[in-house]
Amino acid sequence: MHAYGGIVLHDVINVVHAKKAIDKGADGLIAVCAGAGGHAGALSPFALIDEIRAWWDGPLLLSGAIGNGRSVLAAQALGADLAYIGSAFIATTEAHAPDRYKTAIVEASAADIVYTNLFSGVLGNYLRSSIVNAGLDPDNLPTSDASKMSFASGSTRVWRDIWSCGQGVGGIRAVTSVAALVDRLAAEYAAARERLAM
Repeated sequence: MHAYGGIVLHDVINVVHAKKAIDKGADGLIAVCAGAGGHAGALSPFALIDEIRAWWDGPLLLSGAIGNGRSVLAAQALGADLAYIGSAFIATTEAHAPDRYKTAIVEASAADIVYTNLFSGVLGNYLRSSIVNAGLDPDNLPTSDASKMSFASGSTRVWRDIWSCGQGVGGIRAVTSVAALVDRLAAEYAAARERLAM
């Protein structure tokens, strides 16, 4: 990446991972906090951002249940340079996700997100409806032994229709274009700044 002028932003879920990423040459960090979609940490953004900022003053992004402009402003207030938004962009017309996935996001709320390591061996957040549709009980999922998982060998099942999503889904009320989503985020961000007289 660096050879052609690119930068590397590394997902981290704790300070140990963050320091290793910087030591290995990452240019910046993405704090993947509680509530983020997909593989996510369990730490509050209040805790993780503060601990990272105690020693790192470089680029820092925040991920975790960010789905509106108010949350973008809050990420900056916590000390992040940028907000990292995922789930809201899955529910856009341009996303190459299945329509069923987009509909499931629109119909979900934070209570419909299940935190489990079953599907990859790493803890992550997934849509309850996709787990049910796969014939599993989201309230009684077994725990995976990550040491026994091997995606290279083909022995580990790939869960194509188990869909990751963050806890911020409750604010996603329709499948829209990326342009409409960005316009909404910008308007909400501006309104939040005005409300706080910034």
